[in-house]
Amino acid sequence: RESDSSEGARAMVPTLSSRQAPLVPSRRVGTRWRHRGSRAVILASSSADAKKAVVVGAGPAGSLSALYLANLGWHVKVYERRAASGDARGADAGAGRPDISYNVVLSPRGMNALAGAGVTLPEERVVRMVGNVRHLPGAAPAVSRQFKGTVAVNRDALSDAIASTAATRHPERIEFTRGYGVRDVDFARRVAVFAPSDAPSDDLSHDDEDACVSAPYDLLVAADGVNSAVRSMLAKGGDVRVTQNADEMMFKTVKLPARNDADGEEAARCFHTWPRGLVSMLAPPDPAGTLSGVIILPGGAHAGAHGGARAGARRAWTWDAVADEDDVRALFEDEFPDAFNGAPVPPTAVAQILAQRCRRGGVTTRCSRLANADGSVVLAGDAAHSCWPSLGQGANCALETAQYLATAIESMPDDLRGAVRRFDEVRTPQVHACGRLSEAGFGGVAKRAGNFFFFAKIGLLALLNKAMPFFFDKPALANINDPAWAYDDVEDAVAQETQALAAFGGVLLAASVGVVAFGWEQFIGASVGAVKAIALGEGTAADEGAALAALGSAAAMTGLFRWLAKRRRERRKGNMSPAVFVSPSGGGAAAAA
Repeated sequence: RESDSSEGARAMVPTLSSRQAPLVPSRRVGTRWRHRGSRAVILASSSADAKKAVVVGAGPAGSLSALYLANLGWHVKVYERRAASGDARGADAGAGRPDISYNVVLSPRGMNALAGAGVTLPEERVVRMVGNVRHLPGAAPAVSRQFKGTVAVNRDALSDAIASTAATRHPERIEFTRGYGVRDVDFARRVAVFAPSDAPSDDLSHDDEDACVSAPYDLLVAADGVNSAVRSMLAKGGDVRVTQNADEMMFKTVKLPARNDADGEEAARCFHTWPRGLVSMLAPPDPAGTLSGVIILPGGAHAGAHGGARAGARRAWTWDAVADEDDVRALFEDEFPDAFNGAPVPPTAVAQILAQRCRRGGVTTRCSRLANADGSVVLAGDAAHSCWPSLGQGANCALETAQYLATAIESMPDDLRGAVRRFDEVRTPQVHACGRLSEAGFGGVAKRAGNFFFFAKIGLLALLNKAMPFFFDKPALANINDPAWAYDDVEDAVAQETQALAAFGGVLLAASVGVVAFGWEQFIGASVGAVKAIALGEGTAADEGAALAALGSAAAMTGLFRWLAKRRRERRKGNMSPAVFVSPSGGGAAAAA
């Protein structure tokens, strides 16, 4: 329904969120609103002088950036090098195709970014997960609620849903052109040149030159992937410095059948894992009940650190050791015997695995900035901040960056350069934090030793939170999927809880020294005497001294933990709070609120 009343102008802006709620109130002027349930989608008034945006890449990040900009009244042209969308290629469009799609897991962070733009994923294309199933060697599958509240969706289906929403809502404002890749960008004149994707990359023929398209822009959004051509052009011109850190674990994908377990209906809505040290398989569910498996084997330095075959396995598995049908079947018999419900690997799965080239498990991309100096070019998605998949943040971070860009532009509608600069200042440290946290989740080292200690610390903090909730909060990393938490706030909280653990360890160390110095009997006797002196006011001078020491230690520990908690609260900026994007001049929607 359209709301034309003055009260309708004051509504919940979906591109803003706060610590208390995913949406915060703001005032918009000259804007119409279409309400969808409890959420509102911005439909800016059309005007002849609307700004022009060109988006390179029609993946989730590019399509959502285009939709957000169109919601703000921009005219947007989107160019995608692939000739067909995921739906047109089909879910089973050839096992060996070079652009294999895969399932992504959307957390509340990513879903909040979609909802902010008015995107509703079709229920028949997603699986709302209820938990996680771990398939351990020689044991029954273990079920937990780890992935409850997240959504599994095929990456192509996600892109198509966003593009469909954009085309339906803004047919006159968004134009998608497929089969054209970026060939050159004149940053001074603000013109991007696109050529047919099947044209030679080195030398264009006369016909190819005639087929090229020049697209002028006020804002160029580069969402063209981890090997971004636009980012390379910016780096070559000195606008941005780029470093990349590739995880040397390698993966291939395989389609797994529906589970025939007794609880198969629930299993069909769970994320499945087969952890085997450096060898593993992850399998989010499909709407059809099948699973989209990702087989991860060591490569590079990891392969050298493999240390021989796992106990019970016939060999140390790497993709170099999987050369034919017999090798594929042996791999599954060794590592994942129940993947096909105890049946042999079917010929279709064997063909799918052998036809693929293995790919790196992840690449961390760090850019010195997410925009050029004059604010006319912005990096988004994997082009800006790809990350390792250990914490499942790749797609969620990419979608949120599109939301951040729109929030910044909305808050400073008359100052694009200032808005982009503020977006860069706020978002860059956040995505860097996301990259560091994701690398820490995988250990960041060849033997993955850090991975064990990383999650052991989380487990210890969870236990301490249950035992002493007045001293220890829940593990900070548990907030990484919460859209109210910025990534750098999560990283700061992780550092703070490490300090809290160190303080707690210091107390335990002091107690241990007391036991060693005085012996168990004397230490326990002193402790009992101190308790009596505190509770009953009775005891010897030694008991009173022990009581004073105990009270002093408790007071010091309490003070330290309260100081750490206060410091965490003070340092926390919040995620996309209105104050973050207030224009220095006091303008913008956020300031109006």
